[in-house]
Amino acid sequence: MRNKSIGVVVAAFLSWSLCHAQNPANKRDSIINKLERELASALLKGDTAALDRILANDYIEINAQGGVKKKLDVIALARARSAVSQGVSIGPEKTVDDLTVRLHGDSALVIGRTTIRYQFMENQTSSSQAQPQGPVIVDQERFIRTYAKVAGRWQLIAWQTTSIAKQ
Repeated sequence: MRNKSIGVVVAAFLSWSLCHAQNPANKRDSIINKLERELASALLKGDTAALDRILANDYIEINAQGGVKKKLDVIALARARSAVSQGVSIGPEKTVDDLTVRLHGDSALVIGRTTIRYQFMENQTSSSQAQPQGPVIVDQERFIRTYAKVAGRWQLIAWQTTSIAKQ
């Protein structure tokens, strides 16, 4: 009887682990989460090679102000940001939360909220430290990013951002 119980437990565990280890949805979810981390890093560092790999050739972005950008626009902006010293502000500190990944076959939606905190400061000189000027500004946006399997690999094909009204 004991051997039978152990066999049932082992069989149940193996079934569970095989389902979770080989479940295509889990693998896709993991790939999308990895791409999200790579995208955040590439945007922060101005990594144009990573952006070129992550963004589909027909990528389209609609920002919170209604502006439209294509892949080459995003890469050019990243290149310009990485070539110039950082602006005169404290921050920005960006956090993403309320994140949901929804898988639909060979496409995935990533829905979330970005909170951006920054504070303007006086120009820093060699003899003084920069001093904050004015209040900390907090902006929030909701976004939806669409990934699709393009030529056998996952790429970001669209990104829509909407500002959250200040309360």
